[in-house]
Amino acid sequence: MMLYNEEPEISEDVERALRKIVPATVFFISNLARIVDISKLAIGDDEEDFFVPIPSHDLHEVSQRVADLEFEVQERFSVGIRVLPIPMKV
Repeated sequence: MMLYNEEPEISEDVERALRKIVPATVFFISNLARIVDISKLAIGDDEEDFFVPIPSHDLHEVSQRVADLEFEVQERFSVGIRVLPIPMKV
């Protein structure tokens, strides 16, 4: 295995985007952990960044809390992160 000590060259646009996306994602996930079990978090598809299963009887409350968090991240970081709660039978 070869190791390199050089920084990868990335464009200024990518660097600027990473400076916004990384803190926004950390903030989002840490606050999402207060709402749902993030150990079950899965990568989403084209429209959603993440999926998370939740008990079906909690769908309304969890969906509202997730929407509030998504809005807060958008307002604070100007980054859109979306998670779709998937209702599951308990």
